[in-house]
Amino acid sequence: MIMRAQVTAGELAVETRVFSVDGRQVMLSKRYSGRADNPRSFAHQASDDIVALTQYRGVARSKIAFTSDRDATKPPRGKELYIVDYDGFNAKRITVNNSLNILPAWSPDGRSLAYTSYRQGSPAIFVARIFEGRSDNITKNEGQAFAPTFSPDGKRLAYASNKSGNLEIWIANADGTGAHRITSSHGSDTAPTWSPTGQEIAFTSDRAGSPQIYLMDSEGLNVRRLTTVGNWNDAPAWNPSKEYSEIAYTSRLEVGGPIRFDIAVVDLATRQVRQVTAGRGSCEYPSWAPNGRHLVFSCKRGNTWQITVSDREGRTIDTLSAGPGNNVQPDWGP
Repeated sequence: MIMRAQVTAGELAVETRVFSVDGRQVMLSKRYSGRADNPRSFAHQASDDIVALTQYRGVARSKIAFTSDRDATKPPRGKELYIVDYDGFNAKRITVNNSLNILPAWSPDGRSLAYTSYRQGSPAIFVARIFEGRSDNITKNEGQAFAPTFSPDGKRLAYASNKSGNLEIWIANADGTGAHRITSSHGSDTAPTWSPTGQEIAFTSDRAGSPQIYLMDSEGLNVRRLTTVGNWNDAPAWNPSKEYSEIAYTSRLEVGGPIRFDIAVVDLATRQVRQVTAGRGSCEYPSWAPNGRHLVFSCKRGNTWQITVSDREGRTIDTLSAGPGNNVQPDWGP
């Protein structure tokens, strides 16, 4: 690969050429230009274009949202939402209300974040319009609402609400209209996640005693239990890639001693479970990269929680954030 850069009047132009292994064929030849004070953006664009040569989607221009108390003025409840580049740089604060703002979820177009906020007292679902600088409450007067997630087409939201008395899974249009309940059980149902087709939903339920992962059609039919290994399984995340039919989740795989959670993945075809994390402290809230080839989650080592990334097998695991504060509940956006 050959890269040449030139700066003119505050503008940076970068020419990139990528050759075949034998050097005889030009695989990529592209020119990038823009502001000279943001050279990382050129590297990210070039990285994604190079990855595209392998028929996979790159993630260098993707963003990760997360919850943090780094700027909390009302500890221990104060938490705000932030977004960073996929490599942990360029952090930007999204909410500024000195309240508890948690569980962010990206819209498919990357322009909005749905999340749970206590800014008005009881937990409700808000949608932050990132480029407009505003947030809208879409579950007004609907009891307590938690854990929103956009459908793959961005037209609907699934979330948990106790509007009907019990904590159940509800679906509404992206603006909050047309809300209707799709589960009805004696336990608590929460943490929904959509399949890549939008035709199924996985969720957490304690209807059998302890929290476990269940599957159902997107309108609440054909409910069946998915996880059978471990006595506590929560926070499912469906791999968005059609290449991998699998769901990541938080699992307590060990019983006895200090409570510790790990990230596990279950293959939907074989029901085989693989453990992604081990010996890295307690790890929770997995989320897939847009191409389904990496995971992000939060791990506690020592006294703080930090954002951590790995490949889908857990062979390579790196800390994305190193403070300040506790950084948790990541969601990998487009």
